[in-house]
Amino acid sequence: MSALSPSPFPPRPNELQLSAALRAILNSAQPEHPLTLSHVIASTGERAFGVLMAFLCLPFLLPIPLPGLSIPFGIALLLLGAQIAVRKHKPWLPGWLLRRKLPPKFTARFLTFLGRIFRPLEKIIKPRLLFMQGPLAMVLVGIALCVDALLLTILPAFPGSNLVPAWMALIKILGITEEDGVLLIAGCVISLGGIVGLIFAVMEGWARLAAHF
Repeated sequence: MSALSPSPFPPRPNELQLSAALRAILNSAQPEHPLTLSHVIASTGERAFGVLMAFLCLPFLLPIPLPGLSIPFGIALLLLGAQIAVRKHKPWLPGWLLRRKLPPKFTARFLTFLGRIFRPLEKIIKPRLLFMQGPLAMVLVGIALCVDALLLTILPAFPGSNLVPAWMALIKILGITEEDGVLLIAGCVISLGGIVGLIFAVMEGWARLAAHF
């Protein structure tokens, strides 16, 4: 599985491939047909892995609350991360996730936010350390994305709680779509730290609970 095939959405000069793809899909959404994950896959084909995973992460970076998305989107990200790890070429999600509709006001605000979050990154993200796009490296990246998805799903639902795991995943997604090995390495290291922190928190909580008995 290649990281991302040549984009059918021609980017402007220096624009990230992921940014161009997301912008094109959002612009194609119609008010009478709410945006769904099925629409994203249909619009991108085999390129859908990176674009689809970005869709699953970016809502949690928006400065507006979108309740009820962390569990289904976390599950979807977990499934896609596992598929990357086993080198599946075309993304698969269960029907109930594919039919999940994004909030009607999401598109317009997302477009504005998209430019604001990606524009500064265009100067520093570039293809490098291409060995990180190889089969073994992508197994590691897929597992790390599963860790991010797990954190996204199980963290308590309060404002901003999903910001960290969403960024953890997005760093690796940008590494995949833009073929930036530095981002992939950094993202995997951060995910390792996240799972170590989670294990430590569980052990600490268990120890405190046991101290009361």
